[in-house]
Amino acid sequence: MIKNRLYLIIKKLTLIYLYIFPGKIKFKLLSSLNFKIIDFNNYEKNKNLIFKKDFFKIDHPIIYNYDFVNLCNTLGGKKGIEIAKFGIFRWYEANKFKAKLVWDSKQTANRILNLVNNFDFINSISTKTDDYKLKKILKINIKAFKRFTFRKKISEYSLLEFKVYILIKYILNEEIVDVKNKFKIILDNQTDSFLMHKSYNIYKQSKFINNINEIISMLLNFNIEVPEILNLTKMKMEAVLAQYFHKDGTVALFNGTNNYNLEKIKLLFGKKQNIRKIQFPNDANGIFYFEDKYKKIFFDAVQPTKSLPSKGLSAGTLSIEFSGDKEKIITNCGALEKTSGNAAYLRYSAAHSTIILENTNISEIKENQPNIKFPQMVSFKKQEEGPKHTVEVSHNGYIKNFKKIVKRKLYFEEDENSLIGEDSIISATSKNKEVIFHIRFHVLPDINITQTNSKKNIIFKTRNNKIWVFKSNKDLALEESVFMDKNDVKETKQIVIKGITKLNREKIQWSLTKK
Repeated sequence: MIKNRLYLIIKKLTLIYLYIFPGKIKFKLLSSLNFKIIDFNNYEKNKNLIFKKDFFKIDHPIIYNYDFVNLCNTLGGKKGIEIAKFGIFRWYEANKFKAKLVWDSKQTANRILNLVNNFDFINSISTKTDDYKLKKILKINIKAFKRFTFRKKISEYSLLEFKVYILIKYILNEEIVDVKNKFKIILDNQTDSFLMHKSYNIYKQSKFINNINEIISMLLNFNIEVPEILNLTKMKMEAVLAQYFHKDGTVALFNGTNNYNLEKIKLLFGKKQNIRKIQFPNDANGIFYFEDKYKKIFFDAVQPTKSLPSKGLSAGTLSIEFSGDKEKIITNCGALEKTSGNAAYLRYSAAHSTIILENTNISEIKENQPNIKFPQMVSFKKQEEGPKHTVEVSHNGYIKNFKKIVKRKLYFEEDENSLIGEDSIISATSKNKEVIFHIRFHVLPDINITQTNSKKNIIFKTRNNKIWVFKSNKDLALEESVFMDKNDVKETKQIVIKGITKLNREKIQWSLTKK
């Protein structure tokens, strides 16, 4: 705590110093430097923000990242330029010494990008005073970025920060060296051996690919040789990303992913046809997936760690999603679009189609904080015998509090429209401890659900009038649930298997079959 306070004091003194003594920076070039390919910000909900009085005071990433300038550019004309300059100048005056909140290196990097990307637009109608103030704000942001990333190792850089590092080097006419090795260090820190982003969030995987595209564009423009690792990484990450789509064209909802940016994610593939899809390997952790002509299965086998990319993981270990005949059936609840505030409850275990003990989370999550506790062991096994597949994942997230290991086995055959599951709750000691368990399966809102009198069968009728039957060896119950459809909260249902562990090894069997 004392160390953090001291750092904030030093940071504030640095900002005051930079304001009083901005120093001399000679820009090599500030025109024609817009390398943006895909803008992942969603402006639709916030497009009227810039017309509010004193909008620069609003606490929103679109404001403090200077993303509002892109809105002004879309508006265009003299009005757009005036609003952009007003917002930039007034926001800076109001926040120039607020070290704690808005001078994080990533936020500073975003401001630099937006100032440079839109420099021609903002400065197209400017007095000498405006030009001086704009360049001073850019200089201070650049110097602040360099000061506040100085204490970071290159392995701690985000790819966004690395992109801005390259841009700064160019506009200051400094030599850009060792791109290959620096990129490789960042890559090793932020992606797994399978080249999936360690957040296991499809949106972050997409942004990472887009940042690679923009870095390649920068280097080509600056007449700097593009290391082959950038092109190879981009192709491999696209091949992984291509696997995370369901049969209905939506993405798998794990670890804060939502479908809000679906069309922008698909833009990454451009006009490329038949991108090679990489199958999930036997020896890696991550989101397992399987696809044939009838179905798509996703299974959360992620091993959380204390690393920075793991901070956004949900408490959804062993959760599944399933789609068949071009329709999604079993889902996770999803997430709100980030700038709207991703509610912590959507990261809880109960918001996922998984096994839960005593209504507690598999991983301990607090809003706006990383996972505090998480399973120290997530085990993944896979077996194939001809067309028959068995996938087994277990975790020890409940061992400390309840002395239990939780395991989920999935059985399926190629080109068969069905999925069989066996969930086990296993005592880690010789004496069984009775605990309440819930096994949840969240269902899409547009599916009509009918429960049979036996309470062991539930009939689904999809929007396309396809019939599926969910069965279990335990009683089934229907409860209310929610589904995040882009940024809209929709009411839906969930199937719940509820019971008490009476045995040292409690087995719950279930199946989903198309009729």
